[in-house]
Amino acid sequence: MDITETLAHLRKLPTLAGEETDPLTRARTVGEILAAIAEVEEALKAVRQPAVAELREQGMTVRALAAELGLSPARVDQIGKGKRA
Repeated sequence: MDITETLAHLRKLPTLAGEETDPLTRARTVGEILAAIAEVEEALKAVRQPAVAELREQGMTVRALAAELGLSPARVDQIGKGKRA
């Protein structure tokens, strides 16, 4: 499964979880999904921060990176410095 397919599956999670008829099971399932997402988010931040720092070291400007990433220049600067990555 490639990254595009994986993202498509992730986007289906709310619908799939919402289809669970038992509210207790639904609540537990959503809790497990949210915990997993938090873990994945931290791991992804650990991948993104060095990538942004590397691009900055290669000479890419904060403004250019911000435009490419769809973020504000201030946010790109924070990420590159490892602040709230």
